[in-house]
Amino acid sequence: MGSAELVPPDDGSHRAPRSVLVDQAAELLGVSRRTVYNRIREGRLRTIRTRCGSQRVLLESLESLLRAMVGERRASGRSADV
Repeated sequence: MGSAELVPPDDGSHRAPRSVLVDQAAELLGVSRRTVYNRIREGRLRTIRTRCGSQRVLLESLESLLRAMVGERRASGRSADV
């Protein structure tokens, strides 16, 4: 029997945004949940809502914020550790 491909090729058109829970975002950034919500309100983090209503932080926006934080630390002469 030939190998049938059950999964459509990944051309990016069917991919859901990669996201994490607010708690996970806080842990990744090393900050509190409140700080994550503040960054969302400021527009520095982007989110999506799931069907059941929970809010998830897009990993792309987390990566952008981390890059900005590293850049700010380098500019101020502090360590680049986040």
